[in-house]
Amino acid sequence: MKKLIVAAVATISATPAFAAGACTPGVNCVPEISALEGTAAVAALAAVVLLAWERRRRSA
Repeated sequence: MKKLIVAAVATISATPAFAAGACTPGVNCVPEISALEGTAAVAALAAVVLLAWERRRRSA
């Protein structure tokens, strides 16, 4: 489950940089992230972590 979440987050975070073909071979592409997008990403990550923690707490 943990590997699946990490793979999904990595894929989703890398998609916008390559979606428009903005990256050429041999050049490092870095997606631009605004403060709003960064905050949303942190909130989504926190939600996943808290959900996993709550499920583990209830099963114990």
